Amino acid sequence: METVLEFMAQSPGLWAFLLLVACGLGLPPWSEELVILGSGYFVSTGDLSYLAAVCWCWGGILTGDTIIYLLGRFAGERVYGWPVLRSHLKPARRRRFNTSFLKNGTKVVFLARFVPGVRMVAYLVAGNLRMSYTKFVILDSIGAALTVPISVWLGWKFAANLDWVLDIMHQFRVPLLILAVIVVAYVLYRMGTARRDRFLNLIHKRKQREE
Repeated sequence: METVLEFMAQSPGLWAFLLLVACGLGLPPWSEELVILGSGYFVSTGDLSYLAAVCWCWGGILTGDTIIYLLGRFAGERVYGWPVLRSHLKPARRRRFNTSFLKNGTKVVFLARFVPGVRMVAYLVAGNLRMSYTKFVILDSIGAALTVPISVWLGWKFAANLDWVLDIMHQFRVPLLILAVIVVAYVLYRMGTARRDRFLNLIHKRKQREE
């Protein structure tokens, strides 16, 4: 954790973006959770606002995932032989993903965001099999919305115990995902309710003017 924080100290937002792009490409020996929690840490120090931290992290995740998707789409089968990817993309795993993707492409891409060991393979296959990029980005964005805001918040509020938070996140990944779904659903519900109330209030005022 200290290594990540040292990297991010000079420019937390930019480094969060760059490290998350690298994580998406499988380059550094760090997980996305480390970088996102680190962004929350710098919210606690005042070096980043909460919204800025979420946006930098979201942008880094989507950029890294997009690069993998585009490699799968335009580099084709050659990409599986590249040294940096070869260890992540065993032939047996690729065959399983191809089969699963042809049956349940939408579910595979969405769920892959929450399973680091299979994420890269899923996104390369999505590109190989020509999933719509718009659909890919929407699914990836929804997945990021379920994890990034909460992870940044945890890093912010538990800045003094980041290693403990990371351990809890690994042990309770599924319950935390369910909690994230509930929170996002509640926020969307409140936004929809507020929009509906504004619309009804506008109609009411218009009727009053007409009377």
